[in-house]
Amino acid sequence: MDEHTATPGAHPEDDGAPSPLGSERGVRPVDLRDYADFRRGPASCVRVFAADHLAVDLWCIEPGASTGVLHYPEQDTAYTVVGGRSWFVTDDGEVGLDPLGALLVPADTVHGIDNRLADPLIVLAATAPPGSAPEDPATEDADAVAAAVHLDPDRPNPLRRAVETLLGARRQR
Repeated sequence: MDEHTATPGAHPEDDGAPSPLGSERGVRPVDLRDYADFRRGPASCVRVFAADHLAVDLWCIEPGASTGVLHYPEQDTAYTVVGGRSWFVTDDGEVGLDPLGALLVPADTVHGIDNRLADPLIVLAATAPPGSAPEDPATEDADAVAAAVHLDPDRPNPLRRAVETLLGARRQR
């Protein structure tokens, strides 16, 4: 194994400064429940990790919402449904995926993700090469990111309970 490490949340074109998501280097386990946030809008995306060759983002899509048109001319993206049921729409047609279903979208493929059911949809996206972080005005402010993605585990939170129920696992505190 080589000595290469990347700053989680940083972008290859950045000056090396850590992102608001953290400054740890090397192996970094995360709990995706901490990044699932439906308060940002009907279809929101937050960057979980970024390295020189790969980025991992988490999409949270409310019932009846969609991502709109997604097009990454030079990036392959592998999507995995974590919770809910998704419909991936491309020029070639539609593919419905249940939890733990995955789909590879090659570079330069115009596509989108629809949530047509009454349950929230959570989709993990691994993109290579990473490109820029998803556009999300809330990520400009480190305090807003901390408040949005790292929920207080001691405070009762209906959103967190819903996400944990959707994912089928509640953490023991």
